[in-house]
Amino acid sequence: MHKEIKKHLAPYLLLLPLALVGCQEKANHEGGLASTHPELAEELAEDTLTVPYSDTAGTKLYDRYRITTEQYLNSGNYSAGSMYRGKLAPLDESSHSDARTYRTMLREGMAEGVNFAAKYTLVTVGCGTGCQQHVVVDRETGKVLDKVQSSMGARYSEDSRLLIVNPPDSTVDYSQCNGCAPEAYVFENGRFRKLEQTPN
Repeated sequence: MHKEIKKHLAPYLLLLPLALVGCQEKANHEGGLASTHPELAEELAEDTLTVPYSDTAGTKLYDRYRITTEQYLNSGNYSAGSMYRGKLAPLDESSHSDARTYRTMLREGMAEGVNFAAKYTLVTVGCGTGCQQHVVVDRETGKVLDKVQSSMGARYSEDSRLLIVNPPDSTVDYSQCNGCAPEAYVFENGRFRKLEQTPN
């Protein structure tokens, strides 16, 4: 009986040393960092787990900005009236100091034609990291009239006098980003007028 059992176990007994070596290698591998860099392993073990940023207040703030912006856009109070169909004037470089400073970018942007408030071209000019100047050019006269600065772009259309600076963005943490809050402006009498501050 014992001979019979030994006969059946013989192949497994031959594999036992190999299994022990494999276990030893696995133990060494699992030791990994601790076995090769014990001080670093100790330091990492002491560190606490950092949970990614999550702020429900920030989400609520985004929703408030979004709702306020949509109210402005859907109000119907900022219609631009009939579109200008006359000849598009070239840039008048003497109209404003920015006309000379940004003349190349303004000319390139003006090639788009009327894109804002029925008679104007709004040209966005970069002014550094997270900085844009939105310059308004009258297409009847070619004069640069006004500008507004943003850090996250702007939203506007050819049939509206409304300019939304830093349009609401759900990926922005508004509690950490200074200058990112959305703002609304209306263009009237050749100037931007800031509308009531969106909620804080």
